[in-house]
Amino acid sequence: MSLIWKISNVGQTRYLPEAPTTRQERRAILFVSGVWLAFLAWTVIGLLDSTATVPIQVAAWGALAAFPFVYLRGFLHPDILPNRSRHVSTLLYTAALIVLGLITSQATPTAIINIVPYLMAQWIFNHRLLTGILAVVVLFFAAVGVVAVANFDDYANWFLASVGSPAIIMIFIRISIEMSATQQERSEQLRLAQQREELASTVHDVLGHSLTTVTVKVQLAQRLLDTDLDAAKTELADIEALARRSLSEVRATVTDLQHPDLAEQLDQAAKALTAAGLTFYRPEALPRLSLVQQQIFAWVVREAVTNVIRHANAMSCAIDICAVDEQMRLRIDDDGTGIADTEPQSHHGLAGLHRRVVSAGGSLEIIGLEPGTRLEVTL
Repeated sequence: MSLIWKISNVGQTRYLPEAPTTRQERRAILFVSGVWLAFLAWTVIGLLDSTATVPIQVAAWGALAAFPFVYLRGFLHPDILPNRSRHVSTLLYTAALIVLGLITSQATPTAIINIVPYLMAQWIFNHRLLTGILAVVVLFFAAVGVVAVANFDDYANWFLASVGSPAIIMIFIRISIEMSATQQERSEQLRLAQQREELASTVHDVLGHSLTTVTVKVQLAQRLLDTDLDAAKTELADIEALARRSLSEVRATVTDLQHPDLAEQLDQAAKALTAAGLTFYRPEALPRLSLVQQQIFAWVVREAVTNVIRHANAMSCAIDICAVDEQMRLRIDDDGTGIADTEPQSHHGLAGLHRRVVSAGGSLEIIGLEPGTRLEVTL
């Protein structure tokens, strides 16, 4: 019990593995999960040596052939019931694999034990760490019970190697995944914290300089009121201009300190575009994005939609977010009058966006369409 407690505290149990969304992620899962199917060779050997009747052997071979498809689907589509907890989906996959194992075991009894590591994998890699470890422990002792009840005397010598060792290996792999995900999240949070500190420093510098200047000019204007009224008026006009400019700078900096939510920005874009009489096409669901990608895309959506409403004279606007290789791509298309200069640095708002995207390691492009304009960000 102490071992479980230590493990569950090493890996933050809040991390829930998500379903693969890109082709590369699916290929990786098929390889990493599928390579372990090689150990079904023991079941194949058992079937080849089986003395069961022909119908039972045919059923066993059929169940064995179906086993990899059900097993791999559990990783590719872990949420077969989207409106229910993932636990329900995994229980269904577990039940299906057990049924296939029971059918196979009619021809070679030890097949029911050979499938246990695959059941463990479904739980340890599709759920939070603590849930996975508890499931592995339960399955391990269930397998011990089956070996004892079924009198698998020969199998008892191989039990730790075939069930115990895979369980330990899977737990340590899962802990490694957990720690890696936690480290990545902390790195992103640290990066965002550094950005906030830089922006906070900018606010301090802007206010400090501006208020100091305003104070000096007010004191000067007060002295000039009795001696040179025109000069005092000039100083007051300078104070007003400085105050307006400082207010604009503070607003821009405070806006940078805020971190818009992407889903919220899409909802606001829908309201703004609809109110402006434009047809809006938005993603039905957002793919899995990192914290930095969410923040950057939210900024881009806010600025781009504002530009479409103000300048594009468009009838519709479409936003699409999808995976491209190892990056995520955001596209915002409109069917308006287009834009002559496609260099982001030539436009005040887009220049700021371009700097923000590039600083995050991405790219921003403006592309002319027939008709309209496309703003594309890859990050």
